[in-house]
Amino acid sequence: MHPRIPPAHVHFFKTITTEELNHHHLLRLYTFSANGTAYDNHVHQYSGISGIRYGHYHAYYGTTGPPIALQDGTHFHLLDGTVELNAYNTSRGGALVKSKEIEGLIQELHKHSYSGYSTVGFGYEPW
Repeated sequence: MHPRIPPAHVHFFKTITTEELNHHHLLRLYTFSANGTAYDNHVHQYSGISGIRYGHYHAYYGTTGPPIALQDGTHFHLLDGTVELNAYNTSRGGALVKSKEIEGLIQELHKHSYSGYSTVGFGYEPW
């Protein structure tokens, strides 16, 4: 008999990065799907691109911490890290140009840190 595999699920995460060069960025992401429960030490991978500010954005990627169990059996994860340098920005449908016109332009290479907690898991596959 095969052991039952815990259901796959995702988490949502939203935070503001640290301020560098007098600005910050919004991060919004869904983790990649992973099988797991509140008690099995699973982690999720994630990646994305920050919101655009001052004519630039940052890529980011990482791995969540293990699940943090809640009393009702659900769980959430800690996410923390540092975004990549703003070295390879290319146009995103004119959004970089528009941002530059409205806010100005920051070209200096720099990074931001971020930290926070995900939502509880959702989108579970049936057992």
